[in-house]
Amino acid sequence: MSNDFKAQLEATIRKFGDDAGTVRGAAAHHLSRCGKRTRAKFTFTAAKNFEHPDVLIKIAAASELIHEASIVHDDVQDRTPVRRGQPTVWKKYGSNTALLLGDHLIAAAFRCLAASGCRHEAISGLVQVMAVAVSRASSGQLQQLKLHSSGAALCNQYQAIARHKTGSLLALPLQFAAVLAAGDERMINAAQRCGEQLGLAYQILNDLEPLLLGGSYAEHEDIVDRVVTAPVVAAKQLSGEEKDLFLALVERRKLRELARQHCIAWAEDAADAARNYAAWLPTPVEMVVRDFIADHIIQPLPCEPLPKRLPTGPRTPLLATANN
Repeated sequence: MSNDFKAQLEATIRKFGDDAGTVRGAAAHHLSRCGKRTRAKFTFTAAKNFEHPDVLIKIAAASELIHEASIVHDDVQDRTPVRRGQPTVWKKYGSNTALLLGDHLIAAAFRCLAASGCRHEAISGLVQVMAVAVSRASSGQLQQLKLHSSGAALCNQYQAIARHKTGSLLALPLQFAAVLAAGDERMINAAQRCGEQLGLAYQILNDLEPLLLGGSYAEHEDIVDRVVTAPVVAAKQLSGEEKDLFLALVERRKLRELARQHCIAWAEDAADAARNYAAWLPTPVEMVVRDFIADHIIQPLPCEPLPKRLPTGPRTPLLATANN
């Protein structure tokens, strides 16, 4: 992605995001630090064969504004104090302002999409897939808030949450590309399934980071806050009736290593499923998906071998349930 595109993208995000009335100050604070812009890059590369670049800038910006809204809302519910090296919106301005800013950013995303100048016959499809993505992400967040490590169907619940919360917004660029390519319902659904599997793999890798980085695992916020992550799900499968999975992961190195092994295999399973769904997409989009998997999923996977003394044990596939 060229520097010119990046500059235009940020200008577009700020134009629609900062036009926020009484929450303008909070909007400017939050948008002053941008993230990786993964969804915007994904949108542009997936759809560049089907629409003019000037149009795609606004469509890509819409995908990021929706993502920013989800971050602001999630930070309130998760009580996250710092985001991108600065206080989160709720921490600086209060929960009410943060919730209203998130609502504004959702509206800004739809305004940005409406102003994109894309072909008339495509706009309703773009609006529809983005609306569905917002609903699925909201559903995933609520499921996560209700999740408990003692749940009987923890593996299935984790999978659904990752697909909905993380995957729905990562699927959006692929769905945008399918709509712009004049794809039928089957292609658009395949784009959604593909992106949601990418989101599942992406979430598993994010959950693995505390096990791969240095420092005390016991002091990591996921353990302190008792967040149900992929290693916790794996530990439940491995340890059976273990009463405190978080304590077990902290104290038992062998369990951590086996949980890591399971998580890596699950991420690979999800990547394989994404490739299968990508085969239903236009060839240029399929190639973008394969490149994304190579760069963002396979390459970051830890490759060092596990100690030979560890038992392997049976592994329950994470993708064994229906893709709802």
